[in-house]
Amino acid sequence: RSSDLQHVNATIPYYLCFPKQTRLLLKQSITLWSSGEETVRVLAFLVLNKICRHKQDLYLNPVLKKMYISYVKNSKFTSPNVLPMISFMQRTMTEMYALDTQISYQHAFIYIRQLAIHLRSAMTVKKKGSYQSVYNWQYVHCLHLWGRVLSTIYPSDVLQPLIYPLAQVIIGCIRLVPSARFYPLRIHCIRTLMLLSESTRTFIPLLPFILEVFQQVDFNKRPGRISVRPINFAVILKLSNANLQEKAFKDGLIEQLYDLTLEHLQSEAHTIGFPELVLPTVIQFKSFLKDCKVANYCKQIRQLLEKIQENSAFIVNKRQKTSISVSDGPAVERWEKQVREEGTPLAKYYSHWKKLREKEIQLEISGKERMEDLNLPEIKRKKPAEIGR
Repeated sequence: RSSDLQHVNATIPYYLCFPKQTRLLLKQSITLWSSGEETVRVLAFLVLNKICRHKQDLYLNPVLKKMYISYVKNSKFTSPNVLPMISFMQRTMTEMYALDTQISYQHAFIYIRQLAIHLRSAMTVKKKGSYQSVYNWQYVHCLHLWGRVLSTIYPSDVLQPLIYPLAQVIIGCIRLVPSARFYPLRIHCIRTLMLLSESTRTFIPLLPFILEVFQQVDFNKRPGRISVRPINFAVILKLSNANLQEKAFKDGLIEQLYDLTLEHLQSEAHTIGFPELVLPTVIQFKSFLKDCKVANYCKQIRQLLEKIQENSAFIVNKRQKTSISVSDGPAVERWEKQVREEGTPLAKYYSHWKKLREKEIQLEISGKERMEDLNLPEIKRKKPAEIGR
């Protein structure tokens, strides 16, 4: 199949002379792009992209529509094996939307509006389980797709007006059921908002959704169950009641909160208002350290707090050496650009932390593979009746 697609890719100018054959080729390519193996997917995308670039006015609109429908169909379930496939579809669709922002605006407007209607329905219908039309993988992956499209194609005067409504839908999604069971979904939504905020230079108040968790969870409470394995927050949307009783839940949650806070604040570390922005975080972290009795959790949060305070002192020191007015927008932008280029303590720490984190993840993956290859013998316990004999 991959060799066939390579030949097809080379003969696309001939296909374009026959509209009927081209439509059949597009249909087949979309199927392969969304469900084939890795090499086939890439080649199918190249075919789609080439046809749409040559005959944009004729094929781009219907192809984008069919690609979106295929994306939604194939994002019902998520696992460590499926995530790279979903990520590939998001990246390639973003590339297709970048071909014509006018057409992309029409599609994005309709589909973001559709997501908003689902959310409004879940908020107003007072039925048990009405939130399930929103709290599912298809909905979450669609939010992330549009977050990715708007972030990658920025700056675009055409797509700029969609940033606010998308952010509002994601915030509404977080607030729909703000309970501990749906913390994984909250984390996915915060990551989409983070991408949108950083890439489009739009201020979105993310910290309240992170800090709220510190107020809702009692980290001192002893776990009711011993965890067999850590919880992978990347591939779940909700936690079971059993998960909430496990030590792995709080261990994983603290790690996620640490990651989210650091990732968000490093993108704001060069801004002139950083000390004021982080004030609620500093207060919340100090309160947490005062009340928390678990040494491992305190160690992580104390380390992050020190880095935030170090960056705040750095910005305050920089501000004292300048005479620009905060109301002078262009001057502030120039000052922030210079600070970013020079580097901030938090951005430097984040760069170092990210390398270590990536190594950690690789070790975890290889460690799991090694354990699977060991073929350890199964331990069979004798029943009490057999012991008596």
